[in-house]
Amino acid sequence: MFDITLGSARPPMTPDAGIFQHIGWFLTRGARLYADAWEVKPPLSFETTGILALLAGGDVYLLHLLSVLLMMVVACSIVGLVAALVWHSTRDRFAASIAGFSMFLLPGFLVRPAYGFKAKYMVLFAGLVAIYAYTRGYPALSGAAAAASVGYWQAAIIFPCLVVGMALRDGDRTNLVRTVAGGVAFTAAMLLPVYLLWNSTSEMLVQAVLVPLTVGESTPLLNRLAGGVIHFKWASPFVLLGAAGLVRVAVDVLTDRNDPIGRDEWWILAGGAWFGFFILFVDFEVGGYTDLIPCLGFLAIGVGVVAARLDDARRRRYLGGAIAAVLVVNIVLLGSLGLVFSPVETPGPVPMEDLQTNDRAEEVEAVGSVPEVRYIYWNRIEPSTCHYRLSVMEVQWLEKTKPYSGQSCMDFATARKALGSG
Repeated sequence: MFDITLGSARPPMTPDAGIFQHIGWFLTRGARLYADAWEVKPPLSFETTGILALLAGGDVYLLHLLSVLLMMVVACSIVGLVAALVWHSTRDRFAASIAGFSMFLLPGFLVRPAYGFKAKYMVLFAGLVAIYAYTRGYPALSGAAAAASVGYWQAAIIFPCLVVGMALRDGDRTNLVRTVAGGVAFTAAMLLPVYLLWNSTSEMLVQAVLVPLTVGESTPLLNRLAGGVIHFKWASPFVLLGAAGLVRVAVDVLTDRNDPIGRDEWWILAGGAWFGFFILFVDFEVGGYTDLIPCLGFLAIGVGVVAARLDDARRRRYLGGAIAAVLVVNIVLLGSLGLVFSPVETPGPVPMEDLQTNDRAEEVEAVGSVPEVRYIYWNRIEPSTCHYRLSVMEVQWLEKTKPYSGQSCMDFATARKALGSG
């Protein structure tokens, strides 16, 4: 991982990382989020990379290194949180270890941080912190972390629902009030720059709320299932094992059998079902594996639940050996270190001249020729139009709102008029 990042004067990065990091850098140059940079994500990702850009002093190379470091810390923390939550639920060290290591069943989970910032890691990290904090008796921190997860991705709304549900189930009014207060306080702090500093609340409502509701994916279910198998490769059977663990959770929750967990761990089933639904029916770009990461956290917990039910030492050795064999292939041989093969699905250092055009610009009449976002990032370009990233969803939105779409970002009134005329 360090060789990937430090082995070049211009380290390779994914286009998504280029978007997050460039907008963060752009904000430190006086740009306004949602008004000067179009983006469907909530503001926390860009506030995070904006803070990193300030720490980097405007140096985009240092900003990239800081982003990689943050992602590495977050990825390792996710593994620890998964293990800690399984230990809290089962009091089984073997199951907790198996659950933590199961995060590496997805090839590339460890190596993706080397290619820059990615919001889905932050979503799962903040969500697991929220659950862990509540189980440890810190409801206000739990509410704040749950709100942070939504600040990185709208679909993470399940985490505030989980921690509020945990407080309601406990029947502790004080914990409920503190959980909600922590979430409200963090949300207010997160949205304050949008309202006071960037004055782009109306544009944020269009991009972060209206666009996801009106523009979506149409990938067939079979394609999504095939995409999951392609990304997990030889670890696919363990996905089924994790799903079986979630089914076991459902049985224990509904019957209160406490085998190996009790009814209080309903949040495992709810979280896994929610993100599983999103993968299968709502949001899964089959060309990239990072959309699988939030669901992977709950599948790993499911594997831990299965491990906790094994009371035979020989079966435990078989399960541990099978997972260890997959991890050797994923981490040592292919997925991360790449000692034998190149790491999977990782971008090479694309020549800068190959990034000077963005093919999607040709699909939109209102947008002129613009370069790819990584070209914009490394050359520290300050775009004059908010439509400079041209994601698939952005292009679909511009086509949907013709002739109102143009160089500037729409406010809410214009967007409603454009949708009404369409």
